[in-house]
Amino acid sequence: MRPFVFSCDAHIVEPADLFTANLPDHLQQWAPNVAIDGEKKLRLNRLGEVTQFKIPLGFHSHKVGESDDLVDIRRLGTRELKARFADMERDGVDAELVFPSLGLLISRITDAEASRECARLYNDWAWGYVEGVRSKLVPAAVIPLVNLEDGIAELKRIIAIGFRAVMMPTVNFDSIQAFNDPAWDEFFALCGEAGIPLAFHTGVGNVNLRALRGPGGALFNYSRQMNDAVDVISALVGGGVLDRNPNAHILFVEAGAGWLLGLAERMDEVYVGHAPSIHPKLARMPGQIVRDQVHCSFQNDLGCLLTAKGLTIENFLFATDYPHSEGTFPYSRELVEGMFEHVPHFTDADKAAVLGINAAKMFGIDPKTVHEETARALSA
Repeated sequence: MRPFVFSCDAHIVEPADLFTANLPDHLQQWAPNVAIDGEKKLRLNRLGEVTQFKIPLGFHSHKVGESDDLVDIRRLGTRELKARFADMERDGVDAELVFPSLGLLISRITDAEASRECARLYNDWAWGYVEGVRSKLVPAAVIPLVNLEDGIAELKRIIAIGFRAVMMPTVNFDSIQAFNDPAWDEFFALCGEAGIPLAFHTGVGNVNLRALRGPGGALFNYSRQMNDAVDVISALVGGGVLDRNPNAHILFVEAGAGWLLGLAERMDEVYVGHAPSIHPKLARMPGQIVRDQVHCSFQNDLGCLLTAKGLTIENFLFATDYPHSEGTFPYSRELVEGMFEHVPHFTDADKAAVLGINAAKMFGIDPKTVHEETARALSA
């Protein structure tokens, strides 16, 4: 029997009018939506009528296409659950942590009321969408974080509903405390007590998506997404938020993973070498906090497997980024098996851990329940 496989990065697609049809008139200027500029052949991702970023139509066709000579690579399950489960079966994936699509724009809303309402709309829709398969598709709740009070209120609400994960921004607005601030202790304590990981998805929040323009801009901007993750970890470790809340776990998604050991070692070096300047003092070394509480998803990242001995197997979790074209569908299992060839010291237990058991433990998922949900859904 093949190992249980859990992808820690996938996306569900909301109805196109989820926000425009349900927000009151005075908040329509903040409604996430998509418009098509046919003349310029662009997809415009907007809040109200203000474009946040543009994507060329057909941008992903170099990977998605209609088909090729060998295998159909269309994502047939983008919107329909039964087709999604067929795609998952084809790719060898049993369960997924699912993030929004259009709802990713909520993290860019600077109006507190609109942020609250959009988060509530998305969370209620997502919870209903995955009814009956909430172990197979684990939705990450959106948290309004224009201010911490609203974030804590929605966190308490989604915990009561039963969510197992929350999506976090990698860059905060100036209106909210930085991640090294003790004000975050309550939020992290609530997550720790509820056993809910905080999943920081790349590109979410007040992120400058085009930090460099001109030659090399795309390579620079996409590659540097790991830098935001480094900043968040350094702030949460250095400020003591993770140290004071040892039950809280953080997961970084679509930011790579091979750099995590280097960051842990660097923080240890600084903690000792610059000891007179370090405040607050921590109960554990920074590297140990990383080993205990920080996790990264990986897909095309052999580097993290090569460095796992310097951290722990529990630090790394597999992801496919379905249905996005930069993901690994439908070649996920072949890709992972190829990476495993470079780490012959990995035991079967190690492989099973990074493929799915680590995630099952993190999200409180029983693989048996996943298989039961799958059978019920496909037979309905």
